[in-house]
Amino acid sequence: MRFTRALLLTGFVFTACGGPERIVKLPVPRGDELHAYRVMAEGDEMALAGQFHFALLKYSEASRLNPYHEVIFNKLAIAYSRLQQFSQAEKAAERAIRLEPGYSSAHNTIGIVYLAKRSNKRAIRSFQEAITLEPEEANFYVNLAQAYLRDEKYEESLHTYRKALELDPEILDNPDVIELTQQPTEVAVPERLYQTARVFAELGNKQSCLEYLGQALSAGFSDGRRLMSDTAFEKFYEDAEFMDLIALYGIEDRDS
Repeated sequence: MRFTRALLLTGFVFTACGGPERIVKLPVPRGDELHAYRVMAEGDEMALAGQFHFALLKYSEASRLNPYHEVIFNKLAIAYSRLQQFSQAEKAAERAIRLEPGYSSAHNTIGIVYLAKRSNKRAIRSFQEAITLEPEEANFYVNLAQAYLRDEKYEESLHTYRKALELDPEILDNPDVIELTQQPTEVAVPERLYQTARVFAELGNKQSCLEYLGQALSAGFSDGRRLMSDTAFEKFYEDAEFMDLIALYGIEDRDS
């Protein structure tokens, strides 16, 4: 309830262009401001250790001490998201954006939340906004590329992944990059999984290619002739793991 009260006590004004309400930042006592920084730092240590429940408590405390700091609310949103509390994550990220509309990381965070909630088009717009604000951040391009995959825009996804790799050739090996995981209630669509495997094959990322190809085969993809004549996979035709995978599902040669 204390967190809710902190939000309700905040003043609002409308932006001149009629966009989202922007929060009027009121003065925060210096003692509370410094205390909020210390508590936020403690939350960071817990988040790095994977203790997101405890990190959430620290970020919530920091947000009560200083309800006008966009970084605190972005970190609060990330912690909620890690705990799959997406409605709360969305509210926290929205507040971060209203506190500072030019804060690229908050647009990226809310894009991740939209993607988790399967609001693909909203996720795409949020990642695009983050890129507009910070065009050299490779991670934003990866997130946008994954949103394109979710929206079955495969060419746009491939182009965006390539842009990310131009900025950071090792970005796809970064464990902090969000994963394109299937939601528990989502129906596996063989064609979408196959197309996702194609994208990673084009990128030369064998591990992700095999992961999604295996999911496609498991979900019922069975067009062996198409698979074994698809130029996207040609580089893997002599790869033992690739051939073992397709043999497992009865697709063993080009003429199948």
